[in-house]
Amino acid sequence: MVGKILADRYELIEKIAEGGMARVYRGRDLVLKRTVAVKILKDQMTGDAAFIRRFEREAQAAAALSHPHIINIYDVGEQEGTHFMVMEYVEGINLKDYIRQKGRLPVYEAIQIARQIAEALDQAHAAGLVHRDIKPQNILFSRNGKVKVTDFGIAIAGDGVTVTVGDEIIGSVQYISPEQARGEVACKQSDLYSLGIVFYEMVTGKVPFSGENPVAVAMKHVQEQIVPPRQLEADIPEALEQIILKAVDKDIAERYASAGEFLEDLFYAGENGVPRKAPTRNAAQDSYDDFDEDDDEILRPVNDSKPAKENSFLARRWKTMLKILLFLVFIGGIFGGGFHMVNNYLTPPEVAVPDVRGMSQSEATRIIREEGLDPNTEVAYIYDDEIVVGNVVKTDPPQGRMVRENREIDLFISQGPEYVVIPDLTGRTEMEAEIILEDLELTMSVVREYNEDVEKGKIYRQVPGESFPASRGEEVVVYVSQGRGPFELADLVGYSEQGAVDYLESNDLKPRIRYQFAVGSAGHVIEQRPEPGAEVLPGQSVDLIVGE
Repeated sequence: MVGKILADRYELIEKIAEGGMARVYRGRDLVLKRTVAVKILKDQMTGDAAFIRRFEREAQAAAALSHPHIINIYDVGEQEGTHFMVMEYVEGINLKDYIRQKGRLPVYEAIQIARQIAEALDQAHAAGLVHRDIKPQNILFSRNGKVKVTDFGIAIAGDGVTVTVGDEIIGSVQYISPEQARGEVACKQSDLYSLGIVFYEMVTGKVPFSGENPVAVAMKHVQEQIVPPRQLEADIPEALEQIILKAVDKDIAERYASAGEFLEDLFYAGENGVPRKAPTRNAAQDSYDDFDEDDDEILRPVNDSKPAKENSFLARRWKTMLKILLFLVFIGGIFGGGFHMVNNYLTPPEVAVPDVRGMSQSEATRIIREEGLDPNTEVAYIYDDEIVVGNVVKTDPPQGRMVRENREIDLFISQGPEYVVIPDLTGRTEMEAEIILEDLELTMSVVREYNEDVEKGKIYRQVPGESFPASRGEEVVVYVSQGRGPFELADLVGYSEQGAVDYLESNDLKPRIRYQFAVGSAGHVIEQRPEPGAEVLPGQSVDLIVGE
């Protein structure tokens, strides 16, 4: 897909993410000359007409939202069977990675992030949409630190139309609401529950529930109460703890009624979690500032006394001319002597950031310096499936960007692919396997085959197998048993009624008996349907005509 141009407009540059139903690429809008994110439906989904309709409804629903904290949808289309959606590209990390870096967030910072998420949900809920998958991985930070909520791909429209993949639980299990874990329809309060869990993780550095597998974690959301955050971190204000506990109440009726109500409590939670007065409007700054009683000082004009009278008109005139002359000399010095400094230091010439992707760190550093730029000696290490370990994955600003000379350039060095160990899925149901693999950021495809040795609906084989190291986003194929396959029906004519019934029941077939007068065949099968030798499946009915 990389290098392909969709709709004669969107060039795909690199794959940046992959989910259960789609892959996401960083792309370039060749018309508007801007970077975009392009979400492409996976090939195995395009054969399902219902799935295509869901994908299109997702785009329409998300595109209707316009909010600074919600990812913008620009376009949706189809080309030669490839269905795609074009979105705003956010260059930054997600909240999950940010929490991993910092361990836990300061209370005030967590409040600011939660406020922005709540504002986005308030807008979406007002439009009749439920996100249904609020988790830190779906919260992005733009370059200026602004929160962006993404992936409304499994949202539910308020009219009950599902905009998702099937009816199964897809949201990340650590943040799933009790009603979703029970398989019920998600509502607005489900999003607020998930936001409460995210808030809990921000201020404590950990999720409230863990278990041996995702199914066990989901059940804890249904059955167990969370450990109050102040028992983990005593410095968390009590007022803030009460906000979290209300958001994650098992009873929907006891949670916040709306994102606006949640947002109001967050607004009044100050830096230390203590409620404070509403802000006052400062018209001069066009912003909200906290009221401060010390700021009511009245400005008074300065009492300027008049200068003493000059001895003569001529003296006053020469003094004025001297001032003007000195002023002109001063201005000339600034514009003459200072022009060179301003030109060189305030507006240095621009140069393009060189493309050093795939190069060793030392080679990249040398080339960047040759271009008149300053490589940052403190590099960042990231996972990458393609770039050799130790070589440059990308720069910040990116290659080709025009920047001033001497600008510092950040280097991101490859750590190689990020591997996860594939677990043993045999004996599990298809739904259990999907939850487990999604939690590991792996995708799943299903092959259904007859297997009389394995219970119907259970997995009996997987590729790759248990303990195989896989890259995130890699696909795991699971083989699900459909039970015993078709087999030939025996000739039951002449069997006693009980003997024929025993045969059918032992082969998971359902006997349907009716009686007909027959000389010399009382109590025995005189006819059967299907005929002897016909192929039948377990669970199928077989008609027996018994003589009487």
